[in-house]
Amino acid sequence: MYLRNLQNKTLCLLVLIVFTNCSKKNDDLSIPENSVFEPKTELISLTEKESNLTLAWKPVIIDGFINYKVYRLDSHTDAFDNPNLIVNLGELVYQTDNNLNTEYVDNEVPYNSFINYAVVTEYFNEVNTMTSVTSINYLSYENEDLFFSLTSLEKLADGSFKLVWEQDFNNAFENYTIYTLNNGSATSSSDIVNIGEVLHIQNIQENTSIIDNTQYTDEVVSYAVSKKINGKIILSKNFLSIENPRNLSFLPSQTLKNPNDENEIIIINKEGGIVFYNVNTLNSQNVEIDGKIFYCSIGKFNGIEDLYVPSENGKVYVIDLNTYEIKEIIDLNTDYNIISAIAIDNHILFLEKHFQNSATIGGTFVYDRVNNNVLNRNGSYTMNLNSKLIFAKENYFFFVVWNGLEYQNTSATRRLNINGNEVSIDLSFNDSRIDSRLFALSSDQSYFVSTEFGYQSTINYPNVTEFTTGSYSNSPIYGDVKITENDNIYFTVPTSSRIDVFLKNGFNSPIVQYATIGEPLFIEIFENHLISINQIENSYFIETIPKQ
Repeated sequence: MYLRNLQNKTLCLLVLIVFTNCSKKNDDLSIPENSVFEPKTELISLTEKESNLTLAWKPVIIDGFINYKVYRLDSHTDAFDNPNLIVNLGELVYQTDNNLNTEYVDNEVPYNSFINYAVVTEYFNEVNTMTSVTSINYLSYENEDLFFSLTSLEKLADGSFKLVWEQDFNNAFENYTIYTLNNGSATSSSDIVNIGEVLHIQNIQENTSIIDNTQYTDEVVSYAVSKKINGKIILSKNFLSIENPRNLSFLPSQTLKNPNDENEIIIINKEGGIVFYNVNTLNSQNVEIDGKIFYCSIGKFNGIEDLYVPSENGKVYVIDLNTYEIKEIIDLNTDYNIISAIAIDNHILFLEKHFQNSATIGGTFVYDRVNNNVLNRNGSYTMNLNSKLIFAKENYFFFVVWNGLEYQNTSATRRLNINGNEVSIDLSFNDSRIDSRLFALSSDQSYFVSTEFGYQSTINYPNVTEFTTGSYSNSPIYGDVKITENDNIYFTVPTSSRIDVFLKNGFNSPIVQYATIGEPLFIEIFENHLISINQIENSYFIETIPKQ
């Protein structure tokens, strides 16, 4: 009896073992072949059918599984760095606690260019703490009827920008809106739409380009476009940016007009750069020299006009005004700075100064271009860093200095005399209203305007003197001055962001005032417009102002 009971129990145990083993084998067979045995899943497909989207992913086979969460983000782009952005920016649309349920059918697909999905797995880790991890990838559905791109952005011959984008073909089209951003911070179309400005709204569906002649101030201009379809705003997939040809990356120290090109100005960067800038096309040619640049001039030698660029270590660079090439480097045999240089006949009159700003050692000397030697460098002299030379006519020139006063007790008008190797300079002892920070000579060389007060002085060349006839301001407000051939006098007024225009001897009030975008630092005058180089905070740009 006991033996029979033992046999029966043994038989039941064997049956139980066999059943258990079979159950485990069946469980093993039920695990999908594409399963992953870690928490992070992988999305494998996103398909469209009858306006629905079906998302599928690999099942996760782990201990401690809690659930899957599906996140959806509708957007104008599918260019995301990682799936976590879909989770962080999107919305939770589905959740399941069945680890073998790895499909989601979205029957409420948003109306947008791209629909992006990612899946999060929640589980208990080895210390029984609930943890979540995002799928290794995300998938996007592209709505071909909605998404569109910007295709090109270029600068035209007149300096304006042309933007082109892809056409929309939806029957419910309403309009395009073009946006711009001019601070260089854009990373997406939505940035430009959200913080930029509306340039134009275009209601014609076939019109997919725009020409923009706005005068932008910052270094980079960015564009995005949206379109409105059936009341829904769709953003362009991408944005395009272009360098602003009106922006300068440096604080200019001087401007000149190129006598060989009526549409070109020369902008000096004291750190060693020269920009030849066409004011019509906004194209530029850059020349770099090896050293700092001081006060430049345009001079003539052997009948050819060139740009003379004084620099460090006794160098004067001669720049061709047509080819923009450095055609000659004149070595004045000193390690001092050459702070100003002008061409007079076959000579160069130059100012040299000790390279330490606090040292006033230096002098006014003459270089013989034919014999390649300095004629009069002897003895001990002094020189102010802010001193400048301006050519007048024949062998006359102006020596101007800024010493913190609005006048000096010797004439600015000087006469250079050279007899063989002997050099002398004539001047007179009389008060001169002069300041090297602001100086302009009339086209007939009969008078000049100088100082922040705008003093006008008539020149007496035989007596090497000048007589001040009046002032265009009662307070020091002017920053730059230019005189036209018809004797209109243009002043920049940086503190008031404007340009004042006077008739010669019309000291009482300006005949025209022009508002500027920012503080005008330098101006050049052309037949139909003014070119003003302005400053806004630490940004510098070139503004074109039509003449009134």
